[in-house]
Amino acid sequence: MTVSLIGKVTKSGCMNKTVTVSVDRWIQHERTHKMIRQTTKVLTHDPKNVLRTEDTVRIKTCPRKSRKKFYELDVILKRGWDGLLFDRLNPTKAVPLLERVKQQQKQQQQKDQLDQAAKASTRTTTTNATTNATTNATEATESTKT
Repeated sequence: MTVSLIGKVTKSGCMNKTVTVSVDRWIQHERTHKMIRQTTKVLTHDPKNVLRTEDTVRIKTCPRKSRKKFYELDVILKRGWDGLLFDRLNPTKAVPLLERVKQQQKQQQQKDQLDQAAKASTRTTTTNATTNATTNATEATESTKT
């Protein structure tokens, strides 16, 4: 039976293929009955070294990897260092929404370029018309002089 936990990466890059994940849980105090947050730090196996500090991840139990490592990375839920959100409806696929944002930015840039091109073409036609008018006027004055 595998147990899944959701936590935040607090330490990465110090050990190869290993990160420290802090998992929060809420308990009720026996006497005061106040809710208290308790944090457990867990060493987690990161096979591709993709995790960075502040990433929110889901980890699951696995066969023991080392003396203190009992968990491995299941899914990256949110990138903390980029703010990249992942698809929560299909967490197994974990498709980044960044691609959609990049597409929107690209579409906006293309739209801006088209607007600038349209403005530039209207400017050239108006300047061509004014230069043609001035040349015609100067030719007319020169022809009247002769």
